[in-house]
Amino acid sequence: MQFLAMAVILVAAVASAVVLPKRDAAIWKSPFSGTIVSPAANDTIVPGVEFPFEYDISNWCESAYSPFTVYLTEAPPSFDNVTTNGTLAPGTYIHNFGTYLVSNFGLPLSDDAKSPPPSFVLPEAIARVYPITQRFFSVVQEYDGCPGHIAKEFSVTFVPILVDGSSA
Repeated sequence: MQFLAMAVILVAAVASAVVLPKRDAAIWKSPFSGTIVSPAANDTIVPGVEFPFEYDISNWCESAYSPFTVYLTEAPPSFDNVTTNGTLAPGTYIHNFGTYLVSNFGLPLSDDAKSPPPSFVLPEAIARVYPITQRFFSVVQEYDGCPGHIAKEFSVTFVPILVDGSSA
């Protein structure tokens, strides 16, 4: 009787594994994300004028390096718009501020890697398109070597900001 009960449990476990949805192994959504410290939510950014930037990474996977890309988006970015290489799909953002790398354990950066800058300048060309409008300052972060043998995970975080093109 005990053997029969174990066999039923085993068959149920195998059957439930068969009906699990298939995931694209190339792109996983991280359960954690970093924090955009500045600009803060609802800050006003004037095109052509420098504004502070600070992003606190999440290193829950204990990666040696944390790459992330910074964007200005028209709407809150969706994880569905993250490509397999960890960028937002073309047409889903207004401006790409660049990709940056943070060393998590004091390791040196390669010559072609860029540390995140303390500030950005939004191009003045955006002022002609967006007078005073709410937009979203967005970051896509990559996580390498996460638990569960997941090659890469990505997170998306954002804060609403005001772009004041009338002052530019």
